[in-house]
Amino acid sequence: MQILKSTTLCTLTVSGFLLVLFFTTCPAQESPPAATESNRRVADEPSNEGERSKLPPNALQMARIIGIESDIEKLSSLSAAKEAGAAPGPSLEELSLRQQINDAVIVACLDVDSVAAEIDYEREQTVELRSIWRYKRDRAIGTTNVAVLAAGTGLGIVSGLLQFSKTTSSAGNAVGFAAGGISTLFSIRSFRQVHGGKRPAWVLPNMLAAFLGQPEEQHSHYPDDVWAYLNTAPSGADSQATRKEQMFAGWVAAGRIAPPNSPKWERRIELLTSTNAADKDLNIELMNERAAMLADLANQVSLMKHDLADLLRGLRR
Repeated sequence: MQILKSTTLCTLTVSGFLLVLFFTTCPAQESPPAATESNRRVADEPSNEGERSKLPPNALQMARIIGIESDIEKLSSLSAAKEAGAAPGPSLEELSLRQQINDAVIVACLDVDSVAAEIDYEREQTVELRSIWRYKRDRAIGTTNVAVLAAGTGLGIVSGLLQFSKTTSSAGNAVGFAAGGISTLFSIRSFRQVHGGKRPAWVLPNMLAAFLGQPEEQHSHYPDDVWAYLNTAPSGADSQATRKEQMFAGWVAAGRIAPPNSPKWERRIELLTSTNAADKDLNIELMNERAAMLADLANQVSLMKHDLADLLRGLRR
């Protein structure tokens, strides 16, 4: 009986020892994985934030132009914190930032559309005015040519008939001389009609005025974001010239405008930005150049929407 008690006591002692040993070793074995997971999360936080802030260069430039660069940085930080273990789903601050960014992009798109509409309107007016001048010129030249043919042929025949008689030969010579003079006058008039004839009293927009350093008129103002875009160099370009300077250099190279400080510079620019369609110095050639320059300007402004789309596309990723 005493041996049984001793055996039971030894068994209980060994069991208690093993139980204490179990509880002291288990926490030590489980703590390293927890620490490792925590370290992994901390290490991943900068990486996630960096990925969120990575936008195409043109999109980052557009964010600076429309004034939302700080909002994008805040949104990037919030997104990184959420991935690091915050509550799932967008927070109220994140939704507010996204709304502010979307509003800024929508306003910029509307500014682009308004500028493009003004440019298109001026271009349509320019093309229509050019067509009217061409029609009037061609009609006047055709009428003058008929008059030249009639006068030259008719008077030539009369002059020839008068030459058959000695008594009327002097009159025939006079008629022949008059025929030549009348034909010459009609030819000079036809040459002058090349420039167009009578002008309609239209008031043209002048979206090229601010672009060429001239005073702005009504409906020729550029919004601040569009103007900043034109006066910024394209991102990633080899040249540091702004979009405005690049277009200007292209127009000079194509002969559409004279080089600055040249004798023809001021007068040429004044005519290209004139709002008075009845100006006699305006001609079809100037209207051709003006329409081409407006088309270049419209294409450059419309590219701003491409960068705005890249901005929103980058934020969605």
